[in-house]
Order: sequence, then structure tokens, then C-alpha cells
Amino acid sequence: MSDATTILVDTDLERDDAAAAATDLYLHLVGDGTISPLPIGDEETRFRVLDERLVADTGIRAIGLHASGHRWREDGNGGARLVDGGRENGIFCRYDGSFVIRCPECRETLAPGDEGSEALEEALAVWCDAPDSAYVACPSCATWTSLHLWRSPANDFAVGHFAITLYGAHLKGLTRDGDEHAATALRQRLGDIAGDYTVVFAKA
Repeated sequence: MSDATTILVDTDLERDDAAAAATDLYLHLVGDGTISPLPIGDEETRFRVLDERLVADTGIRAIGLHASGHRWREDGNGGARLVDGGRENGIFCRYDGSFVIRCPECRETLAPGDEGSEALEEALAVWCDAPDSAYVACPSCATWTSLHLWRSPANDFAVGHFAITLYGAHLKGLTRDGDEHAATALRQRLGDIAGDYTVVFAKA
């Protein structure tokens, strides 16, 4: 399996609704034969893609469904369910931890380690325990803005309580750099009807 991953992050969904969203999508994808009902992997739980046409068309070989504060467990009946606990913290970025984000007010960019990035680093720590209090002060315009509103121009960062990881490819079409029709169809299949989820490219 390729180590390329594409992550779709819902940056607006409330933490309390994330587990229900992940469970609903799991049931839908199992029900239509897209994924196996049983999870694989220990470090990063995922579900193998059974739809051979989807694999051939996209390169996606497995799908991960993430809900902050939850983890997948086999349910003893040939399927899986989400339970409390686990390492899901709602932060999605390149696996080397480097990324660049853009201020939603003045459009200046900021990265961890940059001059004035202390507020960003503090917001990342706060996000894990109290996401509603995770604000970043832009060192350029001094505006305080919620961390979930900051976007990455290189598609290498987002925060959100519900996300979908597509293992096997960087799907550039999801950022309007490729086949938009195919990307729209894929987004709709994954429940992103309005095309609102933020795209992050990473490695697994």
C-alpha cells in the first residue's frame, strides 16, 4: 500500500456530534459494499476498501474514520463500533509535524517555529482539551481567530472533530487540480455533499 494519504476534515462539526457522524458514514459505507466491516491496523485503525472499481479509479485501498476522543473496536458481531478513549485529537497535518497556515483576516502565513508562533503552538495544545478556547493571535495583524478557521495554502493542516482518511493516494482532484467531476462524486459518496470538508495531504 502506498503511504500517501488524503484526509477530508470537517472543520465545523461539534465535538459531541463527531462519533455519530463517523458511525453513520461507517454504516453507509459497509452497507453499500465500499469497505469491510472489520477494522485493520493497530496504530491507525482503518477499513479495507472492498469496491475494486473505487480502488482502480482512485488508488484508495483503505478508509479511516476519525472522531475526536474515540477509537474503533470490533463489536463481536462481525462489525465495529466507536468507543470512548483513544488518541484522536482532531489535529490533522503532515506526519512530520511541519505545516503552514494562513490568517483568515490578513492572509499572512504562519508556521510552528516562526517568529510570533507561540500563540499557534499554545492553541494546538489547548485544542486537545478545550477546542472552543483554541485561538491564534496573528503576529502580522494581531487579530485573534479560532484555530479551526485557519487554512493551509499547501493543504497540509486542518483541525476538526470528524475526518476521513483515504489511504493510498494524494487525490489532487479534491483541491480542483484534477478531475472535478470524479472528485465531486467521491465527496458525495463520503457524505461531503456540499464539498465543504478541508483537504489535507499527508503520509501514513
